[in-house]
Amino acid sequence: MMKISIHSLPILAAFSASLLAHASVAWADAGHGTVSFGKPGSAAEVDRTIELTADGMSYGIDSLQVRAGETIRFVIENGGELNHDFTIGDQATQAEHRAKMTEMMASSSGMMDHDDANAVFLKPGETGELIWTFSKTGRFEFACNVPGHYEAGMHGPITVAEADVDT
Repeated sequence: MMKISIHSLPILAAFSASLLAHASVAWADAGHGTVSFGKPGSAAEVDRTIELTADGMSYGIDSLQVRAGETIRFVIENGGELNHDFTIGDQATQAEHRAKMTEMMASSSGMMDHDDANAVFLKPGETGELIWTFSKTGRFEFACNVPGHYEAGMHGPITVAEADVDT
């Protein structure tokens, strides 16, 4: 058993803080934290709820419009017979997520297990929720990145407009 003296506690604390900082950066880099298009929101901040049904190769909508600073609760039901995911992000984020999903599918297990803050994975019959705060104006995307689904048209634009200014 290793003994720790009171004199080594400051060193352990500094080492732990360093590990935490590196883990936090890796967590954000992996899509878990704030990114250029927004950040995970909380239920207490929700401004409105958008309900979607993933069925076939469609979410039943063509596009979404939100305001910068708005927190949206997305409730997604998988009403079809295929696995789906719902990912929000810019084009680079979507392409990266699609590559990750393809890699997971090609692995020996074929499992698509991910925990990105900007995505929810749904098996047939499941309903999931994603709460997101859009931080800046621009054009982004919602998409299903299960291999072949994006290419089959299961995506659309998210237009984030300037927040209303009360005068």
